[in-house]
Amino acid sequence: MAQDIDIGDEITLEITIVKLLDGGRASVQIAGYDFPFSMAVPPKSKPGDHLEITREAMRVDDDLGTVTVSIGQPVTVRQASVGVTKALPRKKQLRDKPS
Repeated sequence: MAQDIDIGDEITLEITIVKLLDGGRASVQIAGYDFPFSMAVPPKSKPGDHLEITREAMRVDDDLGTVTVSIGQPVTVRQASVGVTKALPRKKQLRDKPS
């Protein structure tokens, strides 16, 4: 079942480190994303560690049940595999009316 996600909501992705690579990067598995991915990880990370990263939703497709976030590049994951924190409603800014 698709969650009620809007553009600008904070999305939490669960990431598992599969293999450490050179240069502080690692091959990782992202929950809800079925492709290989490489990213920078904390220095003391090791294979099998679980990380969570939070990014803003850039695109939401309720028909397909997907949400797109940017982790250095756009990544589209299944909505059912992410955690969601609703964005706070933005306050309208009052402007002085010209005389």
